[in-house]
Amino acid sequence: MAVVECSGRNVEVTAALRKLAEERTQRLERHLGGPADVRVVLSHEKHRFGAEIIATHRRQRWEATEETADARAALAAAFEKIDAQAVRDAEKRRGRKHRGWSRLDSVEAPSNGGGERKTRGNGGGRRAPRMAARVVRSRPAAAKPMGVDEAALAMESSGENVLVFRDSANDRVSVLYRRRDGDLGLIVPEC
Repeated sequence: MAVVECSGRNVEVTAALRKLAEERTQRLERHLGGPADVRVVLSHEKHRFGAEIIATHRRQRWEATEETADARAALAAAFEKIDAQAVRDAEKRRGRKHRGWSRLDSVEAPSNGGGERKTRGNGGGRRAPRMAARVVRSRPAAAKPMGVDEAALAMESSGENVLVFRDSANDRVSVLYRRRDGDLGLIVPEC
């Protein structure tokens, strides 16, 4: 069950405003798939009503403020902003969750050098068709002349896992990459 805390600054929080906040909180919970804690602060200055909403669900937190000439309209508009933020965050999580599987499928390579891959435990020695690896083109690599130490610093600051550069010591194109153990590997072609 959701906790809805309503307070007012220079304005009385009526039963109608409290009911509207509870209804919109229930709608927000349907988007989130679970209970949310919502704090609503209504304010009134001169001729403007303001609504400030802070909603939390698990480890997520959303904030929105809105000012209009009507308290109900300010409350509804602020809840619209909270709903939009929650939906956007849910879509990001869903996209992040499924992104890893497509990356694993596209990198898979054959292990036996033939066109097909053996499957385990099928008893008949049948082979499953090999999945073709996808080649994804990235931005062009500019091979800047620099030393190995400078290339390592550039790679750390960029956050990339691979850096192509021209080694200033021998004027050859080299590749610096991050190994699985966290160290950096250097590939210098023999030409």
